[in-house]
Amino acid sequence: MNSGILLPRASGLAMAAALAAFIAAPAMAQPTQGAEDSGLGEIIVTAQKRAENSQNVPIAITALSADKVISAGVTGTEDLRAAVPALNVTTAVGGFGLPRIRGIGATGQGPGVENPVAVYVDGVYYGASIGVLQSLFDVDQVAVLKGPQGTLFGRNATGGLMQISTKGPTFDWRGKAELGYGNYQTMTGGAFLSGPLSEKVAFSLSGQYENRDKGFGRNITTGRDVQTSTDWAMRGKLLFEPGETTKILLSGDFNGRNGADPAFINFGRNTLGQDVAATIRAAGGNPERDIISDFDPKLRARQWGTSLTIDQELVSMSLKSITAYRRSELATAFDPDGTNVRQLVITFNQLDKQFTQEVNLVSDDAGPFKWLLGGFYMHTNAGQLPYSRTEGFAIASVVGPSGYIDNITRVDLDSWSAFAEGTYKLGASTNLTAGVRFTSDKRSFAGNGVNYSSITGTSTIVPYTPSRLSNRNATWKVSLDHRFSPELLAYASYNRGFRAGGFGPSLVNGTLPTLRPELVDAFEVGIKSDLLDRKVRVNLSGYYNDQSTVQVMQIVSGNQLIYNAKGAKIYGIDGDISVKVSDNLQFFGGFNWIHARYKSFTDAVISIPYPVPSTFSPANYTYVDSVTGQTVANTACLGTFGSPLAQTGGNCLLRGDASGKKLQNTPEFTLSLGGNLDIPTAVGKFSLAGNVYYNGGYVGTPDERVVQPSFTTVSASLTWHHPDEHLYVRAWGRNLTNAFYRSQIGASNSGDNGYSGAPRTYGLAIGAEF
Repeated sequence: MNSGILLPRASGLAMAAALAAFIAAPAMAQPTQGAEDSGLGEIIVTAQKRAENSQNVPIAITALSADKVISAGVTGTEDLRAAVPALNVTTAVGGFGLPRIRGIGATGQGPGVENPVAVYVDGVYYGASIGVLQSLFDVDQVAVLKGPQGTLFGRNATGGLMQISTKGPTFDWRGKAELGYGNYQTMTGGAFLSGPLSEKVAFSLSGQYENRDKGFGRNITTGRDVQTSTDWAMRGKLLFEPGETTKILLSGDFNGRNGADPAFINFGRNTLGQDVAATIRAAGGNPERDIISDFDPKLRARQWGTSLTIDQELVSMSLKSITAYRRSELATAFDPDGTNVRQLVITFNQLDKQFTQEVNLVSDDAGPFKWLLGGFYMHTNAGQLPYSRTEGFAIASVVGPSGYIDNITRVDLDSWSAFAEGTYKLGASTNLTAGVRFTSDKRSFAGNGVNYSSITGTSTIVPYTPSRLSNRNATWKVSLDHRFSPELLAYASYNRGFRAGGFGPSLVNGTLPTLRPELVDAFEVGIKSDLLDRKVRVNLSGYYNDQSTVQVMQIVSGNQLIYNAKGAKIYGIDGDISVKVSDNLQFFGGFNWIHARYKSFTDAVISIPYPVPSTFSPANYTYVDSVTGQTVANTACLGTFGSPLAQTGGNCLLRGDASGKKLQNTPEFTLSLGGNLDIPTAVGKFSLAGNVYYNGGYVGTPDERVVQPSFTTVSASLTWHHPDEHLYVRAWGRNLTNAFYRSQIGASNSGDNGYSGAPRTYGLAIGAEF
């Protein structure tokens, strides 16, 4: 395993300062005349629902243009962690994205369970976790807002949010087309076209296709490949401008994925007591990539949506309305037990439907006071439909050797919110911003279980008690910023973030888990600076987050348990650095150092690997019930497959104390460094781009027992542009050092398992644009 670069924990800030000095040094040596006088350009973002220079916004933002996305080797949202060190994106069951910013994020998913890192695409909120994983072929900009955005965005943005803007219609003809081929027998293609239909109507169309025919690993039982994938995405937009003050944009998109996923790999002993890695090696396989499964995993994901955006300029203000509908479906079937027998089989289906309506009234920038008023409504229904099923010998004592247990659920949500934010100038250089948002959520749950017994040949319907849950909460923001000079802005802010409560996706001991709301009080100070004639841009921020509740996930006998921890304390510092050495050479980078720990988590699920000593008894392990405050002894392993003393592999899951332990999926230190070099020649321009990403590693379980070690990935590309700039050929490579890491890790009854990140990939693409 390639564990990457070893970095002392205490040296994070010193390293960042040294890195900034190292990068800035060549810029100071450059001449300050001629074409190289031009510094780093402005980056326009809509982090406050109005177009602004990001250097004037008192929020920690990492904004990536389309060119920078390519330079960093980013093709989808999962890759964004390589360019935004404060962001870590992991996956669940192959099709759910679980982003985490500054330690705040989700460890699980399920019907009606929304991410605490919100995702917006062209202003539309994507509530379903399926929607997090997006292709970025037609991206115009990605902006990652760090920290709670509880006023203007509000909807579960306790960790922050990702704003994705895609290319749209233009009144002049523009287009791009690209074909490519890479290793693992990967074919890619994409196209974008926009232009006028009349003086008042314009359109845009985009599409992307990728087929990876050879998998990153194989199932040694069947001999077939796993982690294969066929992906496609399409988007169309129609822009109507009936007058100078009105814009109406109709948008629609559809994307899907089919693949041999999720390819969970057990990296300990399975429930049969086999050393999985040794068994795979003995079969001539690679234990880092290959799996043992009695059937090949399957994944099918589909999502589509449409939106109508109306922009109307009024006297001294503007009105925007965004109406949207989205539908997402995910179906997976996989074997998580790491054996070649039918020990445990999981079929998971989830359907999400969502309608949203948002209205914003925004003042212009004239005068000392600017303001924004808004309202947001969302209706969703989500469920395990038509069912989620558990089968296998592990539950034979309940339903027989070929019986099954189905879970059929539906969660409905109606959410209303109103918000207001204003900024008042206290003199020429100081701004005071304050905002508030009120949110009301009403959620309902209904469903039933179906137990089919292969012994009796009958089905038993187990009705679930319908439940309702209401959450009402106010969130707010107060910030003060001061511009000391045209080159330096400093700010301090206090934000309250809110993530609604909800229901767990499965019954636990016959009861439905209720998830408590998450509240985050976030304090931040930061600077934004443009130095040396705007050739060096350094943005730094320090933050402290006090989180009241953390919703945590654990797999128990193939079912997902989501439960509550009593809060977390998180603090750290992150920064972004950009350097323009010349018109042809630029560097960019960033870092994040974080300390993220549970406050009180006295009834966490911990894991003890089998085999256990003959003196083992669950009753020897006690915990403090977080609801009653009483000390309780465990009576049995959770979801056990048999007698603990008879088990030779897998894990015994128990309740225990994880107070003071690290938050899952949160690296203590991350670092990225990239650059672009253009080399003009008589035969055309050559562009060299590269990015190095270091991840200090993270834990996958509350007891810190399962760990992803540190790793480093390197991506690079070399592009030749024809002298007329219309034709290009690009050679690219990602994870060039072939570093091994797991993008998801955890512990279940079946053993320690994870999902392997992509190995070294490379290829060639040819394209044309105008």
